[in-house]
Amino acid sequence: MPAPLYLSGPCEICSQPAHGRHFGVMSCRACAAFFRRAATSKTLRVQDKVCKTGKCTIFEDGKYRCKSCRLQKCLAVGMDVNKFQSDRDLLSNTSNYTKRSKVSPPQSLANFLGRPEFILCCEPEKVSHVKTIVDVSDLVYKAMQILQEDIHLIPFKFDNSLEKLTFAMDDMKLKRGNEKFEVVKTLGKAESLMFFETNFLNAAQWFTGFPEFTELDISVKIEILKSTWLVWLRLEKLAETSAFQRRKILGSDLFMCSEGACLNIEEVEMDLSWCSNYSSEQLRTFMMCDFEQYWRDSVETLIELEPTNIELNFMLIQLCLNEAGKKFQGKILETTDKLLQIQADNLHDYYTKKLKMSNYSSRLSRLMKVNKAIEADVRERKERSYISRVFNLFSIEYSHPEMFETTNRECRRRRGPVGRQKRGTLKDFGCHWKLKIRDQDDKRMSLTCVIFENDR
Repeated sequence: MPAPLYLSGPCEICSQPAHGRHFGVMSCRACAAFFRRAATSKTLRVQDKVCKTGKCTIFEDGKYRCKSCRLQKCLAVGMDVNKFQSDRDLLSNTSNYTKRSKVSPPQSLANFLGRPEFILCCEPEKVSHVKTIVDVSDLVYKAMQILQEDIHLIPFKFDNSLEKLTFAMDDMKLKRGNEKFEVVKTLGKAESLMFFETNFLNAAQWFTGFPEFTELDISVKIEILKSTWLVWLRLEKLAETSAFQRRKILGSDLFMCSEGACLNIEEVEMDLSWCSNYSSEQLRTFMMCDFEQYWRDSVETLIELEPTNIELNFMLIQLCLNEAGKKFQGKILETTDKLLQIQADNLHDYYTKKLKMSNYSSRLSRLMKVNKAIEADVRERKERSYISRVFNLFSIEYSHPEMFETTNRECRRRRGPVGRQKRGTLKDFGCHWKLKIRDQDDKRMSLTCVIFENDR
């Protein structure tokens, strides 16, 4: 072990090895501690006690001889009592605790604004107390007509209803044709309402190919459709995105959002002025905070597994019926459980008889993880939906809120049409969505916007 390093020779008081600069003088720790005690001691004041000789040896035969001469030497070489730090020991801290506690803490942004940190961006003056009611009654009526239609398939023998549903979905995609992809640059009112209408009706069309589902009462079918079309849309578009990315038709940063339409989540411009008084910048992080976790990861899993059409349709059935069962309970829950059991048996037959795969649990488990990720996203969006209602972030409401429960508000079932309410109505007939708004003075005005025109 190397010898200790002495910075500048011996202690200037006792000539012992120095340990550093104390109170302005190079000294040992013993002399530093002595000076701190003696300089504040009433019994060792210079004027009260003086050595007779005044020339005592400070350190001799392993002992410090004269305290008075030692104190005089400390003062003579330049030790300064003004350099004492009296607020570092526990006793001093205890005595000064009351004084220090009166000092105000650093003021945070939350304290300065007088608003909790988690709602710093909430501006009360932009709260939407006046709501625009969007009536989607005619859209629901169109879906009911689709659900009541008989699906016409090419004569073909199907082993079970899952294969029949898969064939119907493939036929539905073929009828759309090979459309050119359009990259959506701006997502505003027209685009949002068009996406809602197109995808809601596509979900209804898909359900018509589900044999056991078509046997249900029309009221049950429409309730299941309204409550599950958003999760159906999520999985269907993620699967479509993974298929196109696997074939190098789409880049890794593009995601399908509707028929022939894709977008880059990070680059698309969001125009939310039609549904909120807050800016897009303020709401973007709130609305799209878990994009990587729930979107990109799911697409990567689907690209890796490359599910067959049979597997994909079972995933859609499981996701939709599970969501409907949790939401409605009672008779609908019994119905969805029965349908799920039938399709689980059909999937088992597909694995064991068609694919000759007796041990398929590992693959099926990974496929179900995609569904679980979507369900987790739905739960989180419901919580964010609750927050948005508490702080009135959005200025619109829907006549059938159960259709948008994961993004707007909680389900209010069995209510009359909005036209019977006192808040005003929106009539959607054909291609026109007519909005009626009630302002603060109960004055009414109407707006009409064309959603579908010139085949667009």
